[in-house]
Parts: sequence; structure tokens; C-alpha cells
Amino acid sequence: MADTPNGIPAPLVCSGAAASLIDEERAREIAGEWLDGEKNPVVPDETIQFGKAVLIYYPFWKFSREDGGEDVIVYRPACGTLLSGLQDLQREETRVVPVPKDANILPATVFSTVYLPELHGIARGEELVGIPLWMISYKVKNSIYMMVVNGESGLVYPGWHPVKEPAVWKRTALTAFIPMVLLSMTAVYLSPWFFILAAGLLIIFLYRSRMFGMVNTKYLEGKDGS
Repeated sequence: MADTPNGIPAPLVCSGAAASLIDEERAREIAGEWLDGEKNPVVPDETIQFGKAVLIYYPFWKFSREDGGEDVIVYRPACGTLLSGLQDLQREETRVVPVPKDANILPATVFSTVYLPELHGIARGEELVGIPLWMISYKVKNSIYMMVVNGESGLVYPGWHPVKEPAVWKRTALTAFIPMVLLSMTAVYLSPWFFILAAGLLIIFLYRSRMFGMVNTKYLEGKDGS
């Protein structure tokens, strides 16, 4: 790690960047294909409105190691991210070019020493490189979501995404509504206490149906994210 004459760590600067092989139009196509695919989380049927797409260069530490007689390349993010695909980036070794002058590159905030304890093998080198990522926003109903498309490989790194409730709890509740109303009318005719009991059972049924839908939704979110 280089220091300035005053002993202050020098700013982290990318030595190069991976060439961007995917333009904005293709990145949007990839995003649409991902949302329509079978492996993605359940997306509502409403029309998806795509917003702005921005190309950024995300800084990564590239560690060259010799492990077990083999040359190994390991990438780790040089700034914070919640996307699991970026935390352990896998990429083919392609052409590295100088960072474009007009590039929107995120500032690196994590020094390479943070990752050294977890790396294996003999160190052969390290450098800071920028990886092109398309940040694409899209809107479903009144909510805005974001996904990231790798501008080099075309891989999709989804962030928060819309899901719909797989359990049709409203239909279930509606199916039981008519017999519950008839039961309530009978209870009123017999005794007010029967009416209170029937109303309480109806409230409990609706609540449990709603909770069942929420639990199933959480289960599928976790299953798709695993």
C-alpha cells in the first residue's frame, strides 16, 4: 500500500478496466429476458416500465496467487455491496484497457489488506481494476426496483425484486365468506352469542389465510435466493 510523504495512505486508483462488451440496448434486453425467465423470482403480470440505465465501473481487487502449483485469480469488491454475485465475482480473463476518461467509476474504499487473511497460496500480485456494470431501474406498479447487468459477461445481479403472493388467500377467504355469512345469519336468529362466536371465527380465518400467504411468499423468496 503506497503512502504519501505525510504518511497518509494514497488514494486508491484503478490501474485499468475490463472492456465493456455490452451496450445499453443489449443490457436492457438481458434485463427483460431475466424478468421473463423461468429461474427468476415470481414477477407480477403487470407491465414493467424500464427506466434509466447507467454504466458504472465498479472497483475490484484482483489478487494473483499460486495455490497448489496452479495460478489462481481472485476478485473481491473494493467498495461495499449487498449483491452476493459481486461479493465473490467470477469472470473470464479478458482484455483490460485503460480506464475511459469519461467513465463513471465508483471510488474504492476498501484496501486490499482486508482480504489478505482469507486468501490461500503464495501472493504473485494484486491490482485494482474496474468492472463495467449496467445499473438498470424498472417500475412495477408504484414501486421502483434495480438490477445490475455485467457489461462484460452479461450476468444479472438482481437486487430487491417484486414478488406476488403464491398462496391465493383472498380467493380462499372469499370461498368461505358465503357459508360464514349464512352461519352468522343463523346465529343471529338463534342467539346473539352465536353471532359473536361466528364473527370471531371469521376474523381468525381471514387472519390465518393472510398469514399463510405471507409465509409462503417468504419461503419462495428464500428458495429463489438460495
